[in-house]
Amino acid sequence: MTTMSALHVSLSDVARLAGVQRPVASMWRKRPHEARPFPKPVAVIDGQDRFDAVEIADYLVATGRGNTRVEREDVAAHATLAGVPGLSESTVFTALSALLTLSVVTGEPLADLTSDDVLALAVGADPDDTHLRHEIEAVTPHLEALAAHADALADASYSVPAAFELLLRQHRVLPGRAAVALRDEPVDLVAQVAVALAAEADWDAPLFADVTDGSGDLLLKTLDGYAAEPAPSAATVPLDSPSARLLRRRLRVNDIHRVDVSLDDDADLTVSSVGFDGIVHVLQLPTPAVPSMSDLEVLDTIGDLLVQLADDSRVVVIGPASALTDRPADAATDRARDSVLRSDRLRAAIRLPAGLVVHSPRRHLALWALGPAHPDVPIAERWTVIGDLSDVVLDGAAIADVVTDVVASMTSPHEARTHSYRFARRVATATLIPGRRALVPNVIRKAAGDAHVVSLGAAVEQRLCRILPGNRVRPEDLLTHGRPVVGPAELLGEVPVGSRAVDPVTFPSAYPASRYTEPGDVVFCAAPSVAAWVDREGGAVVLSPAKAVRVARHTDATGPDHGSPVLHPDVLAADIANTARSATGESKDWRRWPIRLVSRDRHVALTTELDRITAERADLTAKLADLDAQAGRAIDEATRPREEGP
Repeated sequence: MTTMSALHVSLSDVARLAGVQRPVASMWRKRPHEARPFPKPVAVIDGQDRFDAVEIADYLVATGRGNTRVEREDVAAHATLAGVPGLSESTVFTALSALLTLSVVTGEPLADLTSDDVLALAVGADPDDTHLRHEIEAVTPHLEALAAHADALADASYSVPAAFELLLRQHRVLPGRAAVALRDEPVDLVAQVAVALAAEADWDAPLFADVTDGSGDLLLKTLDGYAAEPAPSAATVPLDSPSARLLRRRLRVNDIHRVDVSLDDDADLTVSSVGFDGIVHVLQLPTPAVPSMSDLEVLDTIGDLLVQLADDSRVVVIGPASALTDRPADAATDRARDSVLRSDRLRAAIRLPAGLVVHSPRRHLALWALGPAHPDVPIAERWTVIGDLSDVVLDGAAIADVVTDVVASMTSPHEARTHSYRFARRVATATLIPGRRALVPNVIRKAAGDAHVVSLGAAVEQRLCRILPGNRVRPEDLLTHGRPVVGPAELLGEVPVGSRAVDPVTFPSAYPASRYTEPGDVVFCAAPSVAAWVDREGGAVVLSPAKAVRVARHTDATGPDHGSPVLHPDVLAADIANTARSATGESKDWRRWPIRLVSRDRHVALTTELDRITAERADLTAKLADLDAQAGRAIDEATRPREEGP
């Protein structure tokens, strides 16, 4: 049987055990305590030093270092088991999770049992080998050591369910699971939405289902957040895959009643609602089993589920924004998403901020909520609620407001229309269907001070402006005089505007596809930094990778569009500059830059005021230049030698 000295810890484990930051543990190692040196590593695994866990515990007790009191028995919760040669990390993980489950099923400690005794218990607890039997049989030569460690892990964690969840967190680095691991905030969001949808449907006995071969994080969090009685049940797929078996063990450890999702010969899914008021599906896509799913595969998975749903079922999906809310990458993806929209079951689509995927902090996710269709509502009046949280911190208050917005999308037409949304907006579904367009960027929402805000990408889609690509010009064709050139160097202030130019005679023939600016065009760049400049005269050559925004000419303020907001070049340039100063993760993606709009009835007044300010600035600049010249003359006069008299 194993002993505590068969446990290894890394420096990160030492820091967690002692309740300090990771650099502090490194400092302890480099600066030995006068009474006791830091223990020497006993192994090197994947380039990382590993230390004997008991030695580390004794060291912390002897030196008093750390912010928590450390006992030897606590070490198991922070350590990995050594002394199991020939077994992969994945095999050890699955065996330990199976042994923890076995201890719950049998109610017996395993540390004092022989291998034969443990095997006999496994056969009795899982005669059909649905969730733990073959995981235990696969480690027979090391069964006593692993069983003892499972008991030690449970003791250190104070309960088997806590030990099981700790084991999952420690092994989040396993292939597949690591690629899709989410932070706590999106898991909380999905769970709260799912529970709220069950409550909105007035279901006393809902069934929460995961029809994917998933990790179960969303399902467990949802079940944990359902506080009503009786306790809810879970439905999962009866696959024999490692991830499906792991989820069944996880549910068993947490004493959650489970039913099978039926699979027919064509792999069609059926979730029976017999004995339940209704079904709420929770899905994370891609799944740990298939972490490399394409956007098309994500949408096909949702579409396959959609055609098999009961009429009153609800679905909450969290997945890549590229599939769920952003502009489709190809026609096939666009068709797959349109089929969902045309079903009239997509009630809400919310784009979420970056940083919610543990190992892909720049990736954006999105949330979909699907519910009953409205066959009695005319097609032209059907709606979807859409929202953009790209620039929102997903904290508890934001999650609560998103939940409220999503629940409102499931209500009657009158309630959905009159609800005061915080992050979302109710739009006609028909406006989202025309091909190859994003679902979310066309949202215009009220920002601070009641300013209308739209992303630059949405402004392009709404034909408020056009993006003109820059020209590629050979360096040898750049001159010092001629038609001015504006590129990133000019925009960032590295060289003055007008210091580089092209020959106005030879340039058009050498570059027949060349484009020139018009007065009011906004020239901008996103790299190496964000900057923008309003070209008031026009006739300049925009040098790639810079681009130009040409604002659409608007109708008179007294026309039928009176009052609707439009773009203004100076506001556009100012907002791009604000994006640069904010230094957010969105700063390089010009499509998502927030741009304020100006009501048509204020457009002329703003232009007049800005022209006045520009003229006054030019006058002040001229006065400053004159004052500088006067100062220079005064200095020259004061330092000139006096003329000697005759």
